[in-house]
Amino acid sequence: MLYVGGLSEAASDHQLRHLLGSYGTVVQAYVIRYKRSKKSAGYGFAEMGSKEEAVSAVAALDGTMFEDNRLRLFLTTHEVTSSSVR
Repeated sequence: MLYVGGLSEAASDHQLRHLLGSYGTVVQAYVIRYKRSKKSAGYGFAEMGSKEEAVSAVAALDGTMFEDNRLRLFLTTHEVTSSSVR
């Protein structure tokens, strides 16, 4: 599982999937949203097809700029689902 931080308020699941898709198969990707406003909380999670693909995405994207925000990516061992947060 990948943590992806530094997303804009307008970030969508589709954008996150597209961003990571160049580095392998994206099994699932979702942006965490605030319940009331439905705006992005600025981070999301993604599952890649393999650990190697996830490592490749982190190496390529961590610290880069996306929509005027600096991305922060790292591998996480926690299983997170979109219904378990916020």
